[in-house]
Amino acid sequence: MIDAPPPSTTSHVVFSIAGDRLALPVGAVRRFLPLPRLDRLPTAPAPVEGIFVYHGTVVPVLRLAAILGLPVRDVGLYAPLLLVERAEGRAEGRAEGMLALLAGRVHGVVPVAPEDLLPADPALSFNGCAVGAFRDALGTVAVLSPGRLLTETETSLLDAFRAAEERRLSGWSATTP
Repeated sequence: MIDAPPPSTTSHVVFSIAGDRLALPVGAVRRFLPLPRLDRLPTAPAPVEGIFVYHGTVVPVLRLAAILGLPVRDVGLYAPLLLVERAEGRAEGRAEGMLALLAGRVHGVVPVAPEDLLPADPALSFNGCAVGAFRDALGTVAVLSPGRLLTETETSLLDAFRAAEERRLSGWSATTP
């Protein structure tokens, strides 16, 4: 039997990007995926590594390193993706809330007691996306808010990009009389 964490404990997915260890609330991460073949479109913004279709939905893959101002490294063949709900509280299955983050490595799920969660000054991170931190045996892990990874403008542009790509792809699946 696996011991469940105490009810007051929150769990976080810990992953690495450009050598920095970061975390997202476990409820925001829908899946870990192996890197699929990505379509790279010339009109995509620079932080968009590409897109793939997941269960019929166009999902953009973002280089979080580029968004956070970390060194951008080449993508390895086995680079994992974190399929993430962009904003907490979105209805299940609302595709426009999904995006994939390219990670260097996924370390696992870590329970964190409320008293071990350190506050963060939102002014010290891009768009206030770092909302806390915790320490483990390897050092400090920054906790990110999935809803603050992109600004409102970036979110609007990404949604427009996704909608345009979905329209383009639907043209290929339409039957002609």
